[in-house]
Amino acid sequence: MLSVPVLISPIIILDWYIWGYSLCYATASNKYIGSLKYAVLRQLKHSAKETYTNTRGSVLVMNHFLFNLLFKIICGAFTFPGCIAERGRVLPMLVFVFIWSVIIYNPVTYWFWNSNGWLYKMDVLDFAGGNCIHIVCGFTCLAYSYILGPRNPKALYNYRHANTGYIVVGTLLLSCGWVGFVAGCEYKFSYNSVAIMVTTILGASSAAIVWTAIDYIFSREAITDDGVVDLPSDRASVNSTGSKTHHSNPITKRKLSMVSVTSGIVSGLVVVTPGGGYISSNNDLWKPITFGIVGAALSNLSTRLKYYFNIDDALDVFAIHGVAGIVGSLLTGIFADKLYDSKGGWVSGHWKQFGIQLLGLVVTGAYVFIMSVVFLYIIDFIPGCHLRIDKNFNRRERERKLAKDHSGELESQNSAPVGEKLANELEQEYWEQVELLGSDNYEFSSEFMMDFIEFIKVIRPEDYSDTANEEILLSNSESVGVLNSGNEYYQAEAECRSRKH
Repeated sequence: MLSVPVLISPIIILDWYIWGYSLCYATASNKYIGSLKYAVLRQLKHSAKETYTNTRGSVLVMNHFLFNLLFKIICGAFTFPGCIAERGRVLPMLVFVFIWSVIIYNPVTYWFWNSNGWLYKMDVLDFAGGNCIHIVCGFTCLAYSYILGPRNPKALYNYRHANTGYIVVGTLLLSCGWVGFVAGCEYKFSYNSVAIMVTTILGASSAAIVWTAIDYIFSREAITDDGVVDLPSDRASVNSTGSKTHHSNPITKRKLSMVSVTSGIVSGLVVVTPGGGYISSNNDLWKPITFGIVGAALSNLSTRLKYYFNIDDALDVFAIHGVAGIVGSLLTGIFADKLYDSKGGWVSGHWKQFGIQLLGLVVTGAYVFIMSVVFLYIIDFIPGCHLRIDKNFNRRERERKLAKDHSGELESQNSAPVGEKLANELEQEYWEQVELLGSDNYEFSSEFMMDFIEFIKVIRPEDYSDTANEEILLSNSESVGVLNSGNEYYQAEAECRSRKH
């Protein structure tokens, strides 16, 4: 949903200004969360040229505040559109965004990037946010998708991407910004920052090739001499988007996918992020290529795990961000050079760094996942804050599975009156239809942010005949009738919703 990043950004910005920046970067007596020393940027009252200093250099506090605010916004933008995709409610998500921003993101950032953080003191390396952003993002989305449950299978019939062109353009814009923020973590423009840009580009490029190649190998489009042929529904294969397609297999043809290319680019950017400047020395530019190859391969294969665990991560956020962040952090522990006052990785003689990196990512992933699950369960129990549009969908799915195993016992136990049973069925059908219409229709008064209209012009000889105008008038009148019936449907839906609330 294109609207979600815009909705959550004001919450994140105000949190960051009031206390978020201070909780992340103000030194406190403990090693787990900052103080309120920098709340509402009050340190700038004494001097507008106050600086923030670490091992990479010094930067004005205002610049540091803004730079890291954008980190937090992009983390939320990566996370939450995929969390509620095609089934989640926006209002409970906004409640969780506030909790996530204060209790989950801020402490993790303090651990890694504050000089008093306990993981910082253990020398866990994270140059540009592999843990603070991408592992947080991946495990948050994993927890949210787990609590929400899978999408309604009816929503996946004839499933396709909303607009692949937007995906390509968005990935290109994202890549430009990504190269800048990884290099910007050095806090100055120098030869090293240019080397970091080259490192990031090499990692993204190699990952794009590997991800596309893997998808190309596993993709098989069934064809015959006459074109594409569909098999009956008893033979199904699952593609990388989560939808089920049915194919015949007399002859198979592999196909390229721009979604595969863009997914590979993003996974490569993610996997290079924790290494960043630690792997950007002049003689070791093969390292980001290694990062990209390994990260893309493992991230791509991990997209299949959601089918085994029945966790519907609609945008593969956990695979692309979480798994790639994990791989990048571990590879940093192996290949890091002795730069920016670090002791280097395994290949530099500091073999303990791999174990330190492993500890950092395990603690981060566990903390984010457990805290997210706990708070999501609490929010879901608050009246009016159920996370899913069709709040009884998961219960119905469990009952259907039980009915297959114990059909006779279940029927004897659930002998409800006919009238009550019919009312329940009507209510279930209503909410199922509302969810199938999507979050845009339910939450935004039919403002379809992700929908697009295709205009198809079919050229026929009859279009130029004398009767063409009559056919056009007839088709226009039929279209008006369809629109009127659609308006009546939405009016009836609104009345039904008002009666239920």
